[in-house]
Amino acid sequence: MVTSDTLGDRVQRWAEGERRVAALVLIGSRARATPDPRLAADKYSDWDYHLITSAPEMLRTPDWMAAAGLPAPTVYVLRLGRLGAATKVTTVVAGTLMDLVVIPTGRIRLLRWAWRLGYAARNPRLWETLQGLAVVLAAGHRVVKGGAEWVNFYAQLAREVPPPRLDDAAVRRLADGFYCDYLSTRQKIARGELIAAQRWLHHTLADVLFQLLHERRLRQREVSMPDARRMERLADADTLAAARIEARLDARELTAAVDTAAQALTRVTRDLLGPAWQWPEDRVFEAGDVRREGADVRAAPSCGASSGGKAASEAS
Repeated sequence: MVTSDTLGDRVQRWAEGERRVAALVLIGSRARATPDPRLAADKYSDWDYHLITSAPEMLRTPDWMAAAGLPAPTVYVLRLGRLGAATKVTTVVAGTLMDLVVIPTGRIRLLRWAWRLGYAARNPRLWETLQGLAVVLAAGHRVVKGGAEWVNFYAQLAREVPPPRLDDAAVRRLADGFYCDYLSTRQKIARGELIAAQRWLHHTLADVLFQLLHERRLRQREVSMPDARRMERLADADTLAAARIEARLDARELTAAVDTAAQALTRVTRDLLGPAWQWPEDRVFEAGDVRREGADVRAAPSCGASSGGKAASEAS
């Protein structure tokens, strides 16, 4: 019988016997060897893998799972993973989630050689791919098939490629984009589009706030995870208060929540950029006004593109 705890063993045994699988790398909480209970795997943890194969097409259907001794999956979905062109298989087996990022062997070997020759560091797209790998490895990894070739490659990645961080310019862009989406959300509330406003609050405004809170904790040398993961276990009271968003489908509650998020955004942005940073509306001065000494007096942002990648075709 396959359980949440034995699912990984079945997959790993299958990979070890499958010659078309060059490497299998366990990533995430189940790969972390940590005494810190805040970061350890628990009964809700899924199984996450990088599967490097010369035959990625064999993962397009769940037929391989029978050979692995797994029951028929409840669902089997192909998605686009963090690595851009890489396919991610998301499946549910015996009530347990499993993600397999399917990486063609030839592609990652080319990437490895480009990195070793110094070309990847000069090519933004290749470097972004390496950083995408590094983000995942930062959460923990263990090569369960692949031998020294892949053990050394992943160890070097984890050691030498820093996960992407937000510099001050990126923080400023996110904060300015937040202001654009803040205005858009307020307009939706005023128009009575409460469901759309609720979606925008949680989908866009909250995501920007979470990114900046994560960056602040990293700059403070605190343990933090992206995408607000395990925030309740890791964050201090101030961070939790800033990240909290509560609003029912009510115009007053949504307005209050949006304004509270804007206040939290202002505080965390000033923590990152310094007290001179201003909420965009406060940067607009009448002609001839004496601008306050030390203030951030950049022009108010153009809201043609939002912080959350709002589609250009979306009508206001």
